[in-house]
Amino acid sequence: MSDFVNPYTRFAYAYDVMMENVDYVRWADYIENLFSLYNYCPKRLLNIACGTGSIDILLAQKGYEMSGIDLAFEMIAFAMKKAEHKGVHLNLWQQDMRELTVSKPFDALLCLYDSINYMTTENDLKTVFIKASEALVPQGMFIFDVTTERNIVKHFHMQTFAENNRDFSYIWKNLYIYKEKLCKTVLTFFLREDDSYKKYDEYHIQKIFSVDQVKGLLEEAGFTLLSSYDTFTFNKYGRSSDRINFTAVKKS
Repeated sequence: MSDFVNPYTRFAYAYDVMMENVDYVRWADYIENLFSLYNYCPKRLLNIACGTGSIDILLAQKGYEMSGIDLAFEMIAFAMKKAEHKGVHLNLWQQDMRELTVSKPFDALLCLYDSINYMTTENDLKTVFIKASEALVPQGMFIFDVTTERNIVKHFHMQTFAENNRDFSYIWKNLYIYKEKLCKTVLTFFLREDDSYKKYDEYHIQKIFSVDQVKGLLEEAGFTLLSSYDTFTFNKYGRSSDRINFTAVKKS
């Protein structure tokens, strides 16, 4: 794997263009609706794996005090530039979610857009849940989602996507290993640098976890699961769900 650069270090330069179809406004509204559903009124939020800060900015504009972490410094850098352009304050720092530490507990934590699936073992996932619990106030809320096997198999397995843009091009190849429940992705970028393009490869691995696995690990980490919904709805997940949203609270 020596020829691969770390995930999202080059993806960061193309991320917002590649994800321009994502309805972040709907996602921010959904988070706020979940707070309302459980009569919870948090002020300080931490977004784990905040990426380029699109949701963070929207939530900050709604009046929340937003902080965020991401493993890729490049993603953080873009988030800071966007926040400055929008005139909002975000408290951002680079950190591995498995090593999350905070100076003051937060009212709620978020981890969105299948970032949790980047934990490729139950031990890693449990570690994240424990760190999340430690970063929350008593009865603080944790909202996160996972992608499903159905979504990976239907939309990504053995699929290749490619696109040309003015400043970059990419090739996105995916393979799902059923036995290991791992989706392995190679993203090849050609990024414009002055008058030429330079090639970079990123290797991404995501793990599919069952609802029972997630629920069990949450309980072991000191959480109570409130709901597991088909994302953007208040309906229980089902076989047709491409993404499942979990809402949990830290036990007192």
